[in-house]
Amino acid sequence: MAITASDRTAVELQIRARVESELAAELARRDLTRVRVDDQPWVYELVGRVVAEEQRRAVPPIHGEESQQLLRRIFAAVTPLGPLAEHLADPDVEEIRINGTQACFIFKGGRRHEVVPPFADEAALVDLVHWYTDGTASARLDRASPTVTMTLPEGSRLHAALSPPARPMSLTIRRHPPSRFRDVASLAEAGFLPQALIPLLEAAVAGRLNILIAGGAGAGKTTFMRVLARLIAPHERVVTIEDQSELHLWRDLHDCISLEGRPPNTEGRGAITIQMLVHEALRMSPDRIIIGEVRGGEALDLLDAMNTGHPGSICTIHADSPRETLPRLVRVALRNPHAPRPEAVLAEVAHTVDLVLYAGLVRIADASGESRARRLLSLGCVQGVDDGRANLQELVAYGRDGGWHRVGSAAAMPERVRAKLASVCDPMRLLDAFDA
Repeated sequence: MAITASDRTAVELQIRARVESELAAELARRDLTRVRVDDQPWVYELVGRVVAEEQRRAVPPIHGEESQQLLRRIFAAVTPLGPLAEHLADPDVEEIRINGTQACFIFKGGRRHEVVPPFADEAALVDLVHWYTDGTASARLDRASPTVTMTLPEGSRLHAALSPPARPMSLTIRRHPPSRFRDVASLAEAGFLPQALIPLLEAAVAGRLNILIAGGAGAGKTTFMRVLARLIAPHERVVTIEDQSELHLWRDLHDCISLEGRPPNTEGRGAITIQMLVHEALRMSPDRIIIGEVRGGEALDLLDAMNTGHPGSICTIHADSPRETLPRLVRVALRNPHAPRPEAVLAEVAHTVDLVLYAGLVRIADASGESRARRLLSLGCVQGVDDGRANLQELVAYGRDGGWHRVGSAAAMPERVRAKLASVCDPMRLLDAFDA
């Protein structure tokens, strides 16, 4: 017997009514007045159970993709997520950008797709942000604090800006699911780096090389850092430092403390800076320090830490190219009010940073069009100072042919780098798998 669209609608309304009834009863049992952000797992489970029970009673029964769509629609209806729930449930969606009620874009598979804006008025968008920030003392969105950045429970980063100053209101969710890439092999399978480079990266972490991961926004620096940090031996103590918690390495590493910065309150007080956290980290007896991103004077403190008993530390930095990475590190280190002369900072950078990994976005064209893909574009060692600049000796580079090639030899590594690697492997054989 065929079922009409109106019959399907009636079934959906019936299921939604039962979900809302059971949800209200469960909230009352838990002494809650409304659904909170951290209630999403049990709410989703409740919706799934009711949908599964009711769809079996439908004539004919609802199965397959139609059943999943029904579950997502009802879950969206009973939480502030609305239609946004469907995009957040898609593991392939990398970023969501909402421009008020006017436009919405999702990034998926390296391409930007325009979708229907999920909210008809900005008030609903503000309510969604308030739902996420509820109970988070350091995150608020109102006229006094018109912008907010925070980490969502599953690891994504949310940024919102009210209108004004933003016109229209802006909401951006960049997803950093820690489970997406579990190890270096999964990055190789995704095409981010070559399989032949895995032994070198493993040796670099095991040999306690000081690693600088550079690149532009959205290049995959945070994900790459998280994967490399998971290679750290379980007996080592690690302290991570971030403006916004995205690494979540305390979930993966046996002895790990995560420190997170905090912006000032509306009175301009209470800020916790990355530089302050570096000083605190040094009091925690870490074997390694990992900084989500260096932007200012904390770079000098990190260099000092790397030179005073914390080798094998990792940090990221924004840079336009591999060659620009080290000069930029020098510039941000000089923002420290206690920085010595520029020549002294340059010498410390050249002596301390061992490995520079540069990631970027490349355009790939295929039968379905052009897309962007994240790639490790360069791997190089810091080889001293040359003509007033820190000299970066590239060893492996991504070529225009879409492959990785050896552009330097293991013999070009500085002696201190070879000595560190020699403690865990034969450094002279690490590049053998590459064609020059």
